[in-house]
Amino acid sequence: MSRNTSRKRKNVFPWIVAFLTLVLIIISKTAFAVGENDLKQGMQHYASRQFDRARLCFEKAAKAGNTEAQTMMGVLYFKGNGVEKDDSQAARWFEKAAKAGHADAQTFIGVMNLEGQGIPKNGKKALEWFEKAAQAGETNAQNYLGTAYLKGTETAQDTGKAVYWFTRAAEAGDSNASKILGALYLNGQEGLPKDPLKARLWLQKAADQGDTDAAELLKQIP
Repeated sequence: MSRNTSRKRKNVFPWIVAFLTLVLIIISKTAFAVGENDLKQGMQHYASRQFDRARLCFEKAAKAGNTEAQTMMGVLYFKGNGVEKDDSQAARWFEKAAKAGHADAQTFIGVMNLEGQGIPKNGKKALEWFEKAAQAGETNAQNYLGTAYLKGTETAQDTGKAVYWFTRAAEAGDSNASKILGALYLNGQEGLPKDPLKARLWLQKAADQGDTDAAELLKQIP
């Protein structure tokens, strides 16, 4: 895998927060759950950057048990929007929603466990949360699991499982997973022979989504 690819995988949590926040805003428009109206109002305030008003709405819905609102409370505390930045409070809200089965929150709390952000570092628990979110189809969690199995981080190294999770994320449209798969098939890996055809397939998919690293890797295929 290229050095550029490795560098870009570092410090991606803020980007994931932004991406999943956008997903939550979209989902909220069709939400039917406890605290639905407060959640929708909170999302509208959040989108217009009225964070104080958003917090009041999210907090009301969150206390009523709305898991999307609980996740958004975590986002507010993580970013310091409408509240003083507080990673421990962010982790508390993410974990509350995660335990109730919210996949995005499971990814968030998994990353915070992985990095020891707001809570003690716990790689094993991070993987447990990623597994739950990945099974629910959350592509960021699938990427984290793929990376963990590829590198043998907090688990036994398993190229087959790494490819499985990267493939699931790539098939769901995740360009980063497509790029990683392409690089793996291009260079080969223990338990995974080189396959120029598959390398081209996945790298082209990522390049078509605007990934410049993937486009550069494509040039290495004869």
